[in-house]
Amino acid sequence: MSNTRFKGATSSERLSLASLSDSDMFQTRHMPGTANDADKGVSKAVLQSVPIGICTTAAATQTKTASLATESCPDFALLTGREVLVYLVNGNTHGSPLLNFAGTGEYPIASLTNNIVNACRPGSWIHLKYIDITVSGTRIQKWLQLEEVSILDQNHNVPRYVAGKLGKDITAYYSDGSLWDRLNGTNGYSLFEDIYCGDYFQMSRAITAPNQDSQYATTGSQWVTIAGIDTLMGNGDSFPQGVNDCLNPASGKHHLVMVPGKGEEGELHFGRKRMNSSNTTSGGYWGSEMAQSTLGAVVSSGSTASGATINQQLYAEFGAHLKTLRELVSTVVTTTYENRYHAEKGASSSWAWNNVQACLMTEVEVYGSVVWSSSGYDTGTGKTRLPLFAFSTMAINNRTSYYWLRDVASSSNFAYVDYGGTAVYYAASLTSYYVRPRFVIGA
Repeated sequence: MSNTRFKGATSSERLSLASLSDSDMFQTRHMPGTANDADKGVSKAVLQSVPIGICTTAAATQTKTASLATESCPDFALLTGREVLVYLVNGNTHGSPLLNFAGTGEYPIASLTNNIVNACRPGSWIHLKYIDITVSGTRIQKWLQLEEVSILDQNHNVPRYVAGKLGKDITAYYSDGSLWDRLNGTNGYSLFEDIYCGDYFQMSRAITAPNQDSQYATTGSQWVTIAGIDTLMGNGDSFPQGVNDCLNPASGKHHLVMVPGKGEEGELHFGRKRMNSSNTTSGGYWGSEMAQSTLGAVVSSGSTASGATINQQLYAEFGAHLKTLRELVSTVVTTTYENRYHAEKGASSSWAWNNVQACLMTEVEVYGSVVWSSSGYDTGTGKTRLPLFAFSTMAINNRTSYYWLRDVASSSNFAYVDYGGTAVYYAASLTSYYVRPRFVIGA
């Protein structure tokens, strides 16, 4: 990258600092909305005060050495308040890096956000300010990192469109293992680097509901899509060691909420299966055949054998990257209670915390509101709309699949998403409806 402050793209545009007078002014450009946005120009003195350093030190080495770029402030001196731009050719993976800029000494680089130093990705520019102050008799000399981008500013929960299609195929990141470093901002990658809600990847095999009705049996999708990034952060009744680590805001770990399907394309399911063997919602979602036998109990080993639960198949694919969650789900249905259905009674009347891996979604997570859900006991921890569905109705349903939700509609019906996009309900024993759970993966 050329130093555009000091020379142009052609020899006729190049300027030497020596040829400038102190009264010459030059137009500069800043990011819109920044503190410098109103600046009209800078003088020779300012040009000389913002040096650019090139650092070729290895990413894992603590002390980074930056040499002054050609024509960049030949008279540079280290004074408190001086700002510099440093180009780290190899990035940084050291947890407490030091910087020796232009041979002026080694000083720690400190973030302005909670005193945490974030790793700089390869080929990145960092903006630093040197401070040299005395506090209570103690001299403090540091480089402060400026213009950091927060998680919220990155908007990675806003899907992107590539060649007119929702999301990007990130199978390469899943295959080479960099997905986990990109998710957590480790090993030289920035936080969430090049991964967004709506992106998708291909697993090594399709995931298919076990023991389907032979009349409707179908193979599930081999593709999964990111429905949200960190959208379940803080969910759960407790965060014991090793459980819900990627949902614990204090852990520093992050997660992806995944759903079956390839963005807006193809099959959006893991096969077909009934909610219960008869038309009853007794026991709520947690008491259903779907939760107990199709998705299955939480596992710590995988299986791809015939009859393996969806959790077993997911664990065979993701191993320990498949996370166990604490979900508050309905456990009791009282048949005499009123509901939105009205043709017959029955509503969820109690709930409980349970460990889950794959879990059916709620109406709120898909539509952003309740429609046929019988009571608040149906929603529980599924109380936030997943970003994927907020930005794409085709990702909710593209007329290929109609899938169950975990909301009880009455004493005999569960809610589901119709293939035409309608919010509806149907008898719990129907075997032709699809299974589309959400699940969480993390490093």
